[in-house]
Amino acid sequence: MKLFVGLALMAACFAQAVQASEGRPAPPTAQLVAAFQLPQLPGLSGASADWRQWDAFFTFVVKQFGQDVPPSLKDPVGDAFLDSRYELTSAIATAQGGNPVPTLFLNGWQRLSPIMTQAVAAMPAQTASQYASFIGIADKLAAVGQQGAQLGLLQLTPDALRGMARLIQPSSAGDPLAYTTNVDTGLRGLLGLESPLAAPGGGRSGLPGRLLAGLQAAARLAPWRFPEAVAAEAPAPNQWVPDEKQLPAYLRKVRALLVESSDQVAEKHKLGASYRPLFRQIVLTAAWQETCWRQFVLQGKTVTPMTSATGDLGLMQVNRHTWRGVYDLDELGDDIGYNGNAGGEILIYYLVRHAIRKGEDKHPGGNLARGTYSAYNGGPGQLGRYRAVKVNPALRKVDDAFWEKFQLVSAGREMEVQRCYKK
Repeated sequence: MKLFVGLALMAACFAQAVQASEGRPAPPTAQLVAAFQLPQLPGLSGASADWRQWDAFFTFVVKQFGQDVPPSLKDPVGDAFLDSRYELTSAIATAQGGNPVPTLFLNGWQRLSPIMTQAVAAMPAQTASQYASFIGIADKLAAVGQQGAQLGLLQLTPDALRGMARLIQPSSAGDPLAYTTNVDTGLRGLLGLESPLAAPGGGRSGLPGRLLAGLQAAARLAPWRFPEAVAAEAPAPNQWVPDEKQLPAYLRKVRALLVESSDQVAEKHKLGASYRPLFRQIVLTAAWQETCWRQFVLQGKTVTPMTSATGDLGLMQVNRHTWRGVYDLDELGDDIGYNGNAGGEILIYYLVRHAIRKGEDKHPGGNLARGTYSAYNGGPGQLGRYRAVKVNPALRKVDDAFWEKFQLVSAGREMEVQRCYKK
């Protein structure tokens, strides 16, 4: 019954049939679709879905699929999802007015297809039938895209994506294309991250950035007249953009925060004792590499979170597009403690589930810290990027810069991060 309902939602005719009945020639898209004998989808001709609708669709599919696959395939599903999210982030930054959805579909399906095909054999009959229908449609759409991507012939409309999503979850009441930034426990569960991070309780000063910056400037001239500004600086380096005199104290506070964060994350994820010193060094180095241990900067007289052109936020530059639904985006920007914990959790994910589990240190030139950071920077598929013979020179520079800093940190010289601030 569920399969029948799902297929019924896909039963609208192509534009080719409509135009043929009116005596008009079929458009190139319909001709190509007909050549591949693609199952009927509602609204295949028309405006393509935008990247937010695509991201919501792919996330919906991956979450549902992650619930239905055997445990042995959950990690590959998570890897396919994250690599697609990293690609999405890059596509948003470089789209330059073009629509990245057809390419994102082709690459995302290339990652997910073999896992889904393998999983179907172990599913109950009805569930397997639903996924088999999805696979058949996705395969034929991919064939259309591979033949016609250069001509822009693959049009994935919102209605077509909704129809595909409902094939595997016909009873879903919500819109599978609904885009939200709320933390999603199901998505965290797919990645094995368990309960959502709690926002640190006492980290914030509670003062707006502009007001705090003004108070702190005044306090440097007359601290006895502005005790609230002095107090705001003392507990944690939130909303604090240090001047030259404050820099040593600020960096000591951030170091303490990063050490505490790495210890808490290691404990939560039950990291083996032999790896904990290494993990702490990776966290300290990654924060140095990403922001020189900064959560905030001054824009004019306003204190604002560190934000990159691609949507990276705060101390650990956790990307708002890549990690949407996994972390609270407001907290990533507003709270240095939350951001540090999020970055630490991502690093331990790549250290344990990828670098250690896949024996990255057993490869010629392999190194657990370098592999962890390459994946942190580029996604699961980039784990061995730093040791590749051929790699983008810009990425090679990033990996080499991390390695230079890591050697200093592992020698106990992490406070040399202060070099970043010298003009």
